[in-house]
Amino acid sequence: MNLALELHEAATHLPQAAVDQRAGHRAAEPAVAYCLLVVLLPLLSIPAFICLGKSNFFLHHGASVWVQSNDAIFDIQDRNCDVLVYGDSTAMTGIDPEVVDRQTGFKTCNISVTNAVLAVTGNLTLDHYLQQNVHPKMLIVQLSPDDFQQENRVWKQTIYAEGLLELLRHGSPEESRRVLVTHPHEAIAFAGYAAGFTAYYAIKDVWFHTTRLRAEEDQIRVRNGFFTPPSPARTHCEAAAKLTDGSSGAFPRAIADNYRKSYSDRSAIVLVDVAPIPSCDDNLKAYSSELQGVTSNSLQSLPIGLFNDGRHYTAFGSQIVSTLVARQVNEVAQKNPYIDDRDFGPRYNVAAFRAVSLRR
Repeated sequence: MNLALELHEAATHLPQAAVDQRAGHRAAEPAVAYCLLVVLLPLLSIPAFICLGKSNFFLHHGASVWVQSNDAIFDIQDRNCDVLVYGDSTAMTGIDPEVVDRQTGFKTCNISVTNAVLAVTGNLTLDHYLQQNVHPKMLIVQLSPDDFQQENRVWKQTIYAEGLLELLRHGSPEESRRVLVTHPHEAIAFAGYAAGFTAYYAIKDVWFHTTRLRAEEDQIRVRNGFFTPPSPARTHCEAAAKLTDGSSGAFPRAIADNYRKSYSDRSAIVLVDVAPIPSCDDNLKAYSSELQGVTSNSLQSLPIGLFNDGRHYTAFGSQIVSTLVARQVNEVAQKNPYIDDRDFGPRYNVAAFRAVSLRR
């Protein structure tokens, strides 16, 4: 009797247990779908935003003036420049081709890029330019003293988004894939950079259409690869980590020698310069000692008021740097007359006078 009762109760409750189980499965389905969405959405968005970052849309609707200037060099074709300026952002903001042209009589072009582009792509920009344009009589490579340091040539002390963008847009697909796979952290950061700056510039566009006020950075005009950042002049130097070079100058010399050897067949003269830095820089003496006899010029120190940060120049500071470069070009041309086909000598601006009226 008891056995029959137990069998009856089991038969009665079995369907209800199955119903509860099915109900539990249905309740779990949205949670599983949500978890999958949380996992898959970032994985899918990363390649999507990487594609956005290499697109023409981003270049014109999210990229900074630095990035646009870097990329514009790849559109240059059939240009004939006597003096070609290449290097990092100290050359972008420090060497005005118009000043060098005016003071030397040599047609001058500036194709410098940021140090992030140099770190990721090496000399991809320079090589591409030389393939598409007439080779110069004189190639000037100007680098910050920091870029002669081995520790700054590895991927850990700069922002790589600008360099990754140039690599993705103009490098080989194989090299681009290799770099993205071997540098996953930077690849994810690049995706965030593309998404963030696209949103940022969209907000700025809305602000402009609402107020008709443009941000100062959007009013910068790049002239022949040169521009001056809008930041105000500095009044003091920031504290800097002490220079530690374990190569005893071998690494900076290797960089300079590599430029000279690699491009001597594409330019009659190859100069490797170090950019002027503030006179209050903590490492001025160390840099001067390390680079003496390595670079084509000597490290110059300038007042901090000619800089708008530790390495970039104000408009007046760039005039000083450009004049130093023009003087160097004239001196080199006079020592190498085979490259000097000018019909006149160097154009020095000795002084400028302004008429004034004297009141009695």
